[in-house]
Amino acid sequence: MTDKERQSRRRQAEDAAFNRMLLWLLGAVVAELVILLVKHFYVDITGASLSISIAQALLAVFQVYRFLGIALTVAGVIWMVAAGKKGKRILLPTILTGVVFFLWVVTAVAYYFFDEGVRLLMVLPAIAAVLILVYFLYQRSFFVNAALTGGGIAALWLYREYYINHPRAVIACFIAGWIVLAAAAVLCWKLWQSGGELGGVRLMPVRSHYVTTWITCVIVALVMALGLFLGAAGALYLIFGLVGWLFCQAVYFTVKLM
Repeated sequence: MTDKERQSRRRQAEDAAFNRMLLWLLGAVVAELVILLVKHFYVDITGASLSISIAQALLAVFQVYRFLGIALTVAGVIWMVAAGKKGKRILLPTILTGVVFFLWVVTAVAYYFFDEGVRLLMVLPAIAAVLILVYFLYQRSFFVNAALTGGGIAALWLYREYYINHPRAVIACFIAGWIVLAAAAVLCWKLWQSGGELGGVRLMPVRSHYVTTWITCVIVALVMALGLFLGAAGALYLIFGLVGWLFCQAVYFTVKLM
């Protein structure tokens, strides 16, 4: 293969990655639009009869889909697994399952937490857009670390904003966060032993920075526990600490790219 052919293939790969990034960013924009529509027609209702009728119709849909969405998501996962075992492409079932699951999340949060939940949902597409950029522009290790650190920041923010009114839900989020951190640490250990592969599928490059991920898991877990101990005022300073840790990682991985 000549140098020109290598450069041509490299440009094609870069263009394909760039197009995928744009599609993911478009998905984040569409998700934000859906949430804004829910906020407009379900939360910010006026005294007009049409506005009330639309809100009541959405409430009826939410009451059904909060259960139906779970069943459809499970069916989608089964469809994905069955298609994968048969060697078929799983792009379509993956997209449909993702859409169904996203609509279920919007439904559940809007139904159970109303305006507070919808206001929280409005932030998530922006966070997802940042993570998409990190995924396509940086090393895979930094994407994992950024997602874990961002989860810790989100947990502390939820604790400050919603613990008084929804203590059980916030504690459940913290427990889920600790479980995710533990699972991420164990998964990284297995990937380190197998050279980045799991079940014959490559999830991480051969030379990945697993140590930084393990350090991130420990730091985020300890900071979350410390936040519960210090209370809302201390959680604010801990958020700044995690942001600082994320910034340090961004500098480190940016230097690694050079």
